[in-house]
Amino acid sequence: MTDTKAPLPVIGSRCWRDLISPESGATVLSLEGDSSDADPMVELAYDEGGSGWWPLSTLVFQQ
Repeated sequence: MTDTKAPLPVIGSRCWRDLISPESGATVLSLEGDSSDADPMVELAYDEGGSGWWPLSTLVFQQ
């Protein structure tokens, strides 16, 4: 579960859905929820094509 005090990512942020595979990169398209949600959902545009929604806690963001 994410730290609810952490800021939500901004639209256009880069992230990975799997640390083991660099091919799993994506860009944030939109967010659902707010900082009070236990685990907000993030809509991603996948580098390999397509898009989908992921829980924030499952993503790793570029520093």
